[in-house]
This record gives sequence, C-alpha cells and structure tokens, in this order.
Amino acid sequence: MSASDSPVPVDHVASSAARRKSGRVSKKPDRFAPVASPTGSTKRKRGDDKDSGVDTNESGSEEESEQSSEGEPDEEELRERRRKKNTKAPARKPAPKKAKTNGESLNLAIRPATNATKKVSKRPRKAPIRKSALPDDTEGLYADVFASGDRLEHVTARWVTRFNEHEAKAVAEIVNLVLQAAGCDLRITEDDIADPDNAPDRVAEIQEEFQQYECTEYPLIAKAKDGGGHAFRNALHGFFLTLIQTVAQSGLMYESVELIENISVWLGAMSSTGNRPIRHTSTVASLAITTALAQVAADIVDNTAKRVRQSEAEAKKSRVNKARVSAADHEIQEYNQKLEFVAGQLDDWFTVVYVHRYRDVDPRIRVDSVIALADWIIAYPDKFFDGTKLRYLGWVLADPHPSTRIEVLHQLARLFRDESKLAGLKTFTERFRPRIVEMATLDAEINVRTAAIDLLDILREAGFLEPDDIDSVGKLIFVSDAKVRKAVVGFFAENVNAAYEATVEDMGGEEALNEALAPPDEDDEEYHNPRLEWLKLRCLVDQLLSYDEDEVELPSQIQRMDPATELALIAAGDYESRRSLAAQALYDAIPEIRSWEVLAGYLLYDHSQTAQNEDSDDAETLLRQHCRLEERHETVLLDVLNAVVRIRLQRLADAHKDKKKTKTQRESDKEDQADMARRLSLLIPQLLKKFGALPETAALCLRLERELNLDVFEELRQNAALVALLDDINKQFLTHHNERVLGEAIGSILHAQGNEELRETVDLKVQALWDDLLNTFDTLRRDRDFSVRGNLDHNILAGVSNIVLKMAQLVTVSNGSVLDQVITPAKTKGRGKKAALTIPPIDSVLQILDRGVVGENLDAETEAAEDTLVRRAMSVMLMYFMWKCRECTTHMEEGSSMPEDDLTALVERRDACVLSLMSIMESRKGTDEIRLGAADLLLDTYTMFRALQSKKSKLVKTPKKPQGRLSTANDAADDWEVLCRHIDTNTTKLILQTLTAWENNLAKLTNKRLEEPDVDDDPIDPDDEPLSDDDDEEDASADQARSEKQMRAVVVAQTLYEFGGRIVKAVLVGALDSDASATVRKRLERNKTKLDATWKEVVNFLDVGKLKKKGVAANNKKSGKSGSKMGPEKSAKSNEVVELGDDDEEEEEEEEQREVPGDEIEDEEMADDEPTNGVPTQEGAEKDNPGSVELDADEESILGD
Repeated sequence: MSASDSPVPVDHVASSAARRKSGRVSKKPDRFAPVASPTGSTKRKRGDDKDSGVDTNESGSEEESEQSSEGEPDEEELRERRRKKNTKAPARKPAPKKAKTNGESLNLAIRPATNATKKVSKRPRKAPIRKSALPDDTEGLYADVFASGDRLEHVTARWVTRFNEHEAKAVAEIVNLVLQAAGCDLRITEDDIADPDNAPDRVAEIQEEFQQYECTEYPLIAKAKDGGGHAFRNALHGFFLTLIQTVAQSGLMYESVELIENISVWLGAMSSTGNRPIRHTSTVASLAITTALAQVAADIVDNTAKRVRQSEAEAKKSRVNKARVSAADHEIQEYNQKLEFVAGQLDDWFTVVYVHRYRDVDPRIRVDSVIALADWIIAYPDKFFDGTKLRYLGWVLADPHPSTRIEVLHQLARLFRDESKLAGLKTFTERFRPRIVEMATLDAEINVRTAAIDLLDILREAGFLEPDDIDSVGKLIFVSDAKVRKAVVGFFAENVNAAYEATVEDMGGEEALNEALAPPDEDDEEYHNPRLEWLKLRCLVDQLLSYDEDEVELPSQIQRMDPATELALIAAGDYESRRSLAAQALYDAIPEIRSWEVLAGYLLYDHSQTAQNEDSDDAETLLRQHCRLEERHETVLLDVLNAVVRIRLQRLADAHKDKKKTKTQRESDKEDQADMARRLSLLIPQLLKKFGALPETAALCLRLERELNLDVFEELRQNAALVALLDDINKQFLTHHNERVLGEAIGSILHAQGNEELRETVDLKVQALWDDLLNTFDTLRRDRDFSVRGNLDHNILAGVSNIVLKMAQLVTVSNGSVLDQVITPAKTKGRGKKAALTIPPIDSVLQILDRGVVGENLDAETEAAEDTLVRRAMSVMLMYFMWKCRECTTHMEEGSSMPEDDLTALVERRDACVLSLMSIMESRKGTDEIRLGAADLLLDTYTMFRALQSKKSKLVKTPKKPQGRLSTANDAADDWEVLCRHIDTNTTKLILQTLTAWENNLAKLTNKRLEEPDVDDDPIDPDDEPLSDDDDEEDASADQARSEKQMRAVVVAQTLYEFGGRIVKAVLVGALDSDASATVRKRLERNKTKLDATWKEVVNFLDVGKLKKKGVAANNKKSGKSGSKMGPEKSAKSNEVVELGDDDEEEEEEEEQREVPGDEIEDEEMADDEPTNGVPTQEGAEKDNPGSVELDADEESILGD
C-alpha cells in the first residue's frame, strides 16, 4: 500500500519517519551526545537535530522517501535488528572513544561518508587507460571511455542523453569511437549516418585513405605501455556491452529500432573491410554487442517465465484478481515482442559478422570469435546451444594456428564442465571426438596436446569416450615430452583407479577385504604381508604393460623402439626407460606408489605359496591370487621402484637444504634420508638374490645402489654393509655377460669411488675383479692364436668376447696399466704350477684386432660374433691408450720421465695397433661399421698423443714449479714426443674414403646432391657407395618405408657428425694436414653446404684455428726459446729416441702456428662436443635430444635442428 492511500495522519507519518530515522542512528547520537549537547542529555537528541550541522534538506528528502515507501514494518524491524548487531562491534573499539576530544568536527554525516568510501573502492572494475598514454587533444566519446575514469554506466547514460538530443550525431560518435580505437584519424559525420545505404562505400573510402599510412600496429595488439593491451580491450568490450544493456533497460532499443540497425550497418561493413586494424576493432565491438544482446534476451526469457508463473499462480486462486492476470498477460505479450526483436537482431549480427570472421585470415580475430560464441552459448543457450552453432567450434578444431586450436579446446572444456549441457553435447561429441583424440596424440604443438588431453579427461568423466580412445590417450604416458606426460597423469591415474575399483568390487568389496586382512602393526610394519595397496600396484602394472606390448599399435610419434636398441641406449648413458619416466610422472597422482617399502615388500613376497591354495575362496586368498606377479610384472615394478626411490631421496635432499624449514625439521629430514639409505643397503642384496639371475631385473637392482648416499655408511660406521653390497655387485659383474648389467655394475662402482673415505675399499674390490678376469683370459688365450679370423670354436669365441667386454667396461674405472703385467699362475690341486705366459694381456688384445681383416667366407652368425669381438677389443685399446696418455701427462707435470722400457713398449703397441687398423680399413668397403670403428680409433689415438704438445706449451706458459725444476722437466719430458706422429698420406686416403662413403649414404637418404670429385682427388672404390634400399622399400608400404628411411637418415647423420668431428679435431691438433697442403680441410669443405646445417657447423669448427692471435704465437715462440736455454744438454735417452735438428725445429714452429691456444685433449671426446661460438655442435646436441635432427640444408642455425 502506498503512502497516499494510508489512513494514518500526516503528523503521525512525520513522527513515524522521525522515529525511524533516529532508530537508524541510535548508537551514533549516544556516542557523541556529550559533545553535541553540553548538558549530556540524550533525550533531547531529536530536538537538537534542528540545531545540528545536518542539512535540513537531507531530513526532508528522507521524510519524502519514507512517505513514498510502502511501509513494511517487518522489513524495518529486520533492518533495525541488523543495525543493532552491526553497531555492537564498533562500540567496543577504543578508536571512536578517542574522537570525543574533537567533537566539533564529528556529526551524523560520518556514516554516509564511510559508505561512499566503500562504493568508491568497488567502482573501477575495468582497467582504465592512463591519460598519459592518450594524446592531449583527445576528446569526445573516446576520451570518456578510455581516459576519463568514469564508470561505463555513466558514460553510456550521457551518450543516451545526447542521442535523445541528436540521434545521428550520437550514432556517429559510436562509429568514430571504433575508428579511433583502430588507430584511424578519419571520421564520419552525421550526414553519413543519415545515408545508411552509402555506408559500405564510405567505409571503403576510409579504408583506402587509411591504407596509405601502412599502419600495422593498433591499440588492440599494442602493449599496455603504449596505451593498448588487455585494459584497452576490456574498456572497448565493456563499453559496448554496457551500451546495449543501458538502451535495453531504458527501452530506447525497442522505441528506436533504427539505432541498432544503423550500428549494425556500419560495424558490419567495417568488420568486412580488408584493413586489419579496422576489421579487428570493429569485430571486437560487434562481438561485444552480440554478447550483450544474448544477455538481454536471456533476461527477457527469465522475466517472461516469472510473469507466467505469477499469472498461473493468480489464476489458480479461488478469487482471481482479473486485473493482475490481465496486467501479467500484457507484460508477457510485451516481453515476447521484445524477445522477437532481440532474436532477429541476434540472427542479423551472427550472419553479418560471425559467419565471416570465425574463419578470418588473422588468428587473433578467430580466437575472439571462438570466445564470443562460447559466451553466447552460456549466456543464451535457447538460441545458440544447438548443432548449427556448435559445429562452428568443431570446425575450428582443425585451425592451422596453434593459439586458435588451444582456445577452442578451452572453450569446449567450459561447455563440457556444465553437466546440464552434456545431453546437448552428445551429438557434437560423436562427430568431433576423433579429431580431439587426434589432437591429443599427434598435434605438433605441445600446448595443444595438453589442452586436448584436459578436454578428453572431462569427456571420460562424462562417459563420452570409447575404449579405443581411452587407450590412445593413456599411451601418452610413455611420450618423451614431460609436459604431455604431466597432462595425461590424471587421465591415466583415473583409469587405474577404475580398474582397481572394479576388481575390488568383484572380490566382495573393500570392507570385506579389510576385515580379512590382518591389520599391520604400527610399531613394526610388515610390508611383506598382502595388502590392498598390492592390488592397486598390480592394476598399475597391468595398465603399463597393456600399453607397452609389442603387438599393440602405437601412434606414430610414440612408436616403441626395438628392445635391443633401448637396452643399448640405457647401457651407453644415463638414459631412463619409458616405464621409469611414466612412474616419475605418476608419483604424485597415485599415493600407493609413493611408499617404496610397500613396493619392495610386494617384490620380495614369495608368490609360489599362493599356487598351493588356489582352491580356497576366502578374501585373503583371492587377494593373493590377484596379486601374483609374473616375470614381466616384476620387471615393471623394479622400474617403478627405481623411479620412486630416486624421487623420494631427491626430495629429502632438497628438503634438507630448504632454508624455510626450522633446524629441527631439517635434521629430521636428514635422519629420514640416512634411515632410507640404511634400509636400502639391506634391501638391495635381497633383491639381487631374488632377481639377479635375469639380466634386465639384475640391472634394475644394481641401479638402486647409485641412489645411495654413501656418506651415511661412514657416519654410521656401517662399512660392513657397504662391503657386502660391493661383493654382490662384483658377483653380478662376473656372472653376467649382458652389456646393460655390466654398465650398471660399473656405474655402481664409479659411484662408490666418488667417496674418498671408501676409495681404498673399492680399489681392493676392483683389483679382485681384474684378477678374476685376467686369470680367465689367460686360460682362454693359452696356446691359442687370436690373430686369425675364424680359427676359434664357437664356445671359445663367445667366452673370449665376454671377457674382452668386461675388460672394456672395467678399464673405464680402473687404470689399464694392469694389462701390461704378466700374471704368474697359482698352483692348483692335483696339478703342478702352469708356466707363465710370455706376453701380457694387452698384446693378445692387439692380436684380436687382426681378426677384423675380412678373409675367408664364414657363416653369418660367426661373422657377427667375430665383428663383435673386434669392436670390443677396439674399446679396450682406446681406454688403454687414454690411460697411457694420462700417465705421460702426469710425468710431464711432475717433471719426470717414463721408464725407457715402458715407453718403447707403448710405441710398439701404438704402431702395431695402427697397422692393424689400416689393414681393417683396406679390407672393408662402404659404410661398414667395423671399418668406421677402426677409423675412429685411429684418429683418436693420433689425436690424443698429439695433444700432449698443447699440454706442454701450456705448462711452459704457466709453470707450476720453480724455474730450475721446470728446466729439468723440459729436458726429461722430451721422450714422449716419439708418440706425437703425423698421419701419413696412405692413412689419410683411407680416412677420406670412409668419409666419402658416409657422405654419399646420407646424401642418398636425404635426396641431396653432392659436389663432383675433383680430378686431383684420390680415386674412390665403387664399393664405397651405399647399397640400394629400393627392393626393401618396394616390399613395405610407402608410409612405413618413408618412416624407416627417415630413421636411418637420422642414425647415419649422427654417425657422420661424430666421424667428421674426429677428423676436424685431428686437423686442429696437427695430426692431419701436417704438410700444410690443407688436403683434408679442402675435402671437408667440398660438401660443407650440400648436406645440412649441422654438418656445416661441424666443418666450420676448422676456423677455430684462425682465431689465434699473433701475440699468442709470439709468446709461444718466446717461451719455446726460453725453454731451449734452460738446459745445456738433453739426457741420453732422449737423444736416442728423438733427435732434433734444424728441420725439426722448423716443424715445431709450424705446429705452434697451427696450434689452438689452450687446446687440451685428454680423453676420447670429439670436436663436436665443444661449443662453436656459443652454439653446441651436433654430438653434444644429439646427446641431449636424440632424434631432433632436421635434415634440411636450408636451415642455417644448428639450434633450429
């Protein structure tokens, strides 16, 4: 009931209003009454209002508002109660009481001021543009929107006022706002607005004139500091959104229908123009208008529904108020008319703008269109949530630009998260699900793949994925990219949980299993007893194995490599298996795998007991049967255990270093780390005892030792446990012949050698290994000639090959000088003492190299076994010469000389090795692996000894000892120069022939054309050409043949880079091109630009020698002269070995000119391991990212490969 219809007298109304007013501020006058009234009487508060500082107009306005209200006492009482509650807390605060000392400045106006402050804090919802970013002469609507800081509601209200005054001029402001926001200074007038039919022509004129400025930057894509960015976009979008809402609420949109139509004509024409700034800006404005219209339509639908419910409710009453029903029906009719108008406008805007712009050439416009359509579907589903609109999102899934594909995936995820829309999305899902799965598995962009995986996870929860789709996505847990693995973790973990829950349900439920299982003792947890965690682990293993089987077809990008290749990679370096990478990704997603004790207990459990009680039906027996492990399951669990232990120890180490933790917490983490290392040291022998028989499981058990912190054993004085562990490692090394097991054992020994306190113990264990190996080798080589290929029985050949393999592994961590010694055999029971062999083991290894010369035809199996033996012997010789080179370096640094007998023997062995390698290279043709290995060893041998001269030059320039001592060192250290020989012409010819064969092989695989050989070049044997693979390609399908060819090209390219790097290194140290003819250099540069960018960078490394400055050369000469004056004469032994004449001195000067300053080569690393001008060469790059080589000669940067 209104105030005018109330029977209450006016005076009473006034007094009621006054009472209500005093009730609102009842606490405030009580607080400040002593100041306002000296008498302290609070009863005179109302009368004092007239004399107070409060404006009488405020009181009058409040009375009018009270009279105009409907006077609902219930609401008033509720507000009164809320105010009383709200005023209690401030009354207790001491701050207001202090204000009594300054009562003159405090009055009842404080409450509105506080409320106003709160409102101001909520005002700037949009990010306003700084005024400094806009020109000083900016004015009009553009300034109001972007520079005034006013709320957009106020800006649009003022515009509506101007529209009512002059419609055409106001509409021109809207169009000019868009032009100015696009960076265009041209404007339209009200006369142009009056002629809407000419709008396309006028826009074309503006475009043509604006195009002359060649504007490429505009505010929407500019940075925030330049007046653009997200703040500008939000302001532009928000203005048009607020504008439509304002004109809709005021009724102007329905009264002046030509308003929206005129704006549509102009913005539609601008959104189709060829100028990108104008097109993009007008599209953003048009999409915002469409979004606002969708929201207006949704509000109309809601209001219509409310009125319909009110009308129906009124019609059902016993005494129907026909006036109310008629009014409601009239409002419903008006709403329907408005909805019809808005729906027509939505159709027009969608047809004029979106249909064309969702496939715009600019990806930014396509992204804006995708976001807008998703907003419309959410805001007004009655209009946009159907197949005809959803298909636009599906089509954009094939967009060529990654940002657009990512955005449409995000918007689809918004829709699928709304459970109320799942039914309407079912048809869309059936149509476009294969494309989403394809994006998740095969897309070239990692971010697109992760977004697709997130969307597929939502589809899986909704039940929209087929089993094949689930498997395709689950296999991504094995991909090499960590970001993709992390994205698919949740998807994979839910699959494991689903399998676990189904299994538990089949076994009677989780409660029944918990009752059947004995509760674990908290004080002494028995991890070897069956538990539910084992069932979850079994489900995890089954899932991993199902995706890792050979017969399962994997997507092309995650094709499983050959098992032998995978084992070779793991043995060659610190590579991790696919299952280990998957376990690391799942560590945080599956709680059961975080407990490494449970994993170990599961592995050590004797599952043979379960087979004896298979007929029992109790819950515990069923659990044991479901948890039984086979050999393949145990291998996967050991891989998982390795990953879990590594992550757990790493996190404990990081937590111990965390400065945010207290000292007590860090000490606790350190104790946990020590306790875990102690328990692991006891666990590893148990695992080796059970799984040490199989090579793969033994290697995984040995890898656990490398995770231990050996300092813990020294601190806890538990060296006995470590000694026992080393004994187990030695046992595995001696009993296995698998390269991966041997590599893991050597890695464990190397890890133990890193602890200085335990170095002596480890050395004793290594010496014991040498004794066993050499005794066995002496037995095998006694009375046998190792230099003839094919003269050994198959079993003897395999035994020798295995021993040489172990020697090649052990010599990497122990000095190879032990191979120089002839071991005296010990007496055996029942037999006398055998005669000692006359030659040391290293000479027998040298004899094995002669078996690499191809002779009579042998069967394929024997040929492969012989080649394997020769390859392993080459590895032993390489490490042997490296140890000898290091020994020479030590003598050089200490100023001592190598014993003459040792030096003579070393020179003889070096020469014998070179002759054998040359024989191998001459007898083999083309890209034979043994031929390449012989060339590699030959280059490494020459290079490492030639590098001693660089070491000597550096010691002369920076002496570490007194001058007198250095003089003795220079005189005594000349004996090693006999090892620093040049590679002769015949050997160089063999090396270049090998290079040609590999160049031709790579050129054929990559369809490149090489330079024709020069007339003066050495003739190349036709057999050096690689064999044709046409027959093989004809047998296979075209795609498979192409894929295999690409894989071979990558392998051949990697081999060529490594071999070329060795040649370049030999040139730089002077082993090749020593006669200043530059034959090798010219040969390398011949095909420098014909293969690919990586090969070009390898050859470019030759230019490092040109970087030497004249000053450095002069200093080298000066130091050489001073060195020659340090001693009057050389030792007799040095004169016998090397006689330096005038020609030799000139040779030394030439070598100094070619020498790279500071260049030291003390190991087998090649030139392409070192950076070239900050860019890593191929070998170093390929170690970090194998398979990333792009065989494209047009690429100029190795980083692009």
